[in-house]
Amino acid sequence: MISSLLTAIAEWVYGQGQTPSAFNQKRRIEWFAALGVEALEERCLPADPSIVPPLSAIPPLIAVMDLGFASSTKGNPTVAFVGDSISWQYAYGSGASVWATYMAPLGMANYGVPGQTTESLLFQLAEGQLLGISPAVVVLDIGGNNLLQGDSPLATAAGIVTDAVMIQQFQPQAQVLVLGVLPGMQYPNNPYRSEGAQTNQLVSQMLASDPHTTFLDFGSIFLQPDGTISTSMMFDYIHPTAQGYADLTNALLPVIEHYLFPSLAIPMVSVPAVSVNVAASPSPSPLPISAP
Repeated sequence: MISSLLTAIAEWVYGQGQTPSAFNQKRRIEWFAALGVEALEERCLPADPSIVPPLSAIPPLIAVMDLGFASSTKGNPTVAFVGDSISWQYAYGSGASVWATYMAPLGMANYGVPGQTTESLLFQLAEGQLLGISPAVVVLDIGGNNLLQGDSPLATAAGIVTDAVMIQQFQPQAQVLVLGVLPGMQYPNNPYRSEGAQTNQLVSQMLASDPHTTFLDFGSIFLQPDGTISTSMMFDYIHPTAQGYADLTNALLPVIEHYLFPSLAIPMVSVPAVSVNVAASPSPSPLPISAP
């Protein structure tokens, strides 16, 4: 009952009563043509509107949030986050206090959607999520749900790269920061860990020669010396706690700052320094970290 209601709402918001399949196809063809997606062919990716799933293929709750974010007033953010619940929790969940203190004041916007996959993110982007704005940086966090749903590391990596390419089509002036899939599950021998590591390696290789993308692997932030994950860093072994987001912010903000205003020092969260794997990007100047 609830699922049917949400689907009906999503269809109404999407097409204002138009047939979803026909409306989707027409809009996508127009947008793809306007964006000149023939550039996708250079990356051996399908330059075809069919790469975007139809509304009927998107779970209702995700569709409603995708459509809601895409149709809302966006302002003029300096940085836009797109992705799954890791992004959503950053601004609206366990990381909200960190976001409000360090990210929001810099004009960052968060369009993360819980449950988002690489495929459903294409739907959100095709709905115009990045239209009408001109951020200097777009942060992409996606892929974890694909692995949890059984997709292979190769399929997940291909989806992440496709999302990054789509973002570039909408925002050619922006640097796309692609976050590696964060480690999950309590113990290092969990298959999800190795699948995430394989995915990250593949994405890093696929994007290595692209000057418009920067791959960032911050996974080590969340691991204890024995490779386990503590609930002090990830409350459910998937989503960061406030402390986890504080540490993530300390690692991520200097990279964002490098592309926004390299001469301006930004106050940082008081946490130890962490190692960062940055591919295909100049090394950003580290920002000062205050003493504990």
